Amino acid sequence: MWGSRSARFRDWQEGDYLAIIVDKALASLAQVAGKSFRSEERVWDNNVFPYRIPIKFTHAFTKGQRIPLLGEVRDALISAWGHRYGWGILNQQVLEDPVAERIVKAIQSQPNNLPQIELNLEQLLQEAKQEREIASMKKKSKIIIEKKEIQPPLEKFATEEEESLHSQAQNALIKLGRITGCSVWIAPNDRNRPFRGKILGDECLKQLPNLGLSEEATRRISLIDIIWIKQNAPVCAFEVETTTSVYSGLLRMSDLLSVVPALNVKLYIVAPKERQDRVKAELTRPTFQRIGLNDFCKFIPTEELNSLLSRVEGLGGHIQPTIVDKIAVGFGEEI
Repeated sequence: MWGSRSARFRDWQEGDYLAIIVDKALASLAQVAGKSFRSEERVWDNNVFPYRIPIKFTHAFTKGQRIPLLGEVRDALISAWGHRYGWGILNQQVLEDPVAERIVKAIQSQPNNLPQIELNLEQLLQEAKQEREIASMKKKSKIIIEKKEIQPPLEKFATEEEESLHSQAQNALIKLGRITGCSVWIAPNDRNRPFRGKILGDECLKQLPNLGLSEEATRRISLIDIIWIKQNAPVCAFEVETTTSVYSGLLRMSDLLSVVPALNVKLYIVAPKERQDRVKAELTRPTFQRIGLNDFCKFIPTEELNSLLSRVEGLGGHIQPTIVDKIAVGFGEEI
């Protein structure tokens, strides 16, 4: 059953498909299973939601298997609603055939995790409740934290090698990746670069694992500055652009999405805070907007990396890769 504060279900018909989106990815497919109704009976723990409609899930994906709104899926949405398709999703507009059929087929073509989710439903509901509580606490304490938190200044290095912001950022990303339990890949051209008396690539993967991708896709992935890999799958990719053209890093990210549009990996441009507006401006290029790069690529200020690293050092095994989103800035349209 789906509940709402408003009477949004009046025109929904039994058998209609519902494509459900979570964090800009298709998470499940359901069908309307009956007529809408109104009830004040409390069945959810966070509100009454009196306007209700019965639904039946047919497909669902675990977090790592959700289908990003890229490639064929994004093209279908743009063909129906234009580049501001986020408003169509936000307002739950009806998607007519043949576009609707393309979305349904995209979901149905993927392995169905619904039996696994149903088996672990109680645990997943508890985890979701905890995430809501944590998010609520963070929202309430955000202003206080921002006032109290003092960012340490960037370390001044004695040698020319240590003065490289590029190497400093890569070093922080390598350490953060390992703390989150990921294996770390560093681009071949940076692997042997010395930094603070060590070689940057010493604790990194010597070769990319078999990702089940084509030779061309694997080659393009290997050129990205830093990649965090978990269970033989890339989860985060970082392009460090401290002095080089921002466009070159975005182009590598664009190439990656073009070659592997269904790859479920988070993308980040890492650069000094003063370049944030430049990154945002570059992402508005039609070339990048056409494939949705601005929806999936975030910006991380290099000034924040060491601060984040100092806060999580010693917490290996208790930190998830999503920790970097605490300091990341998104530019995509909210949906």
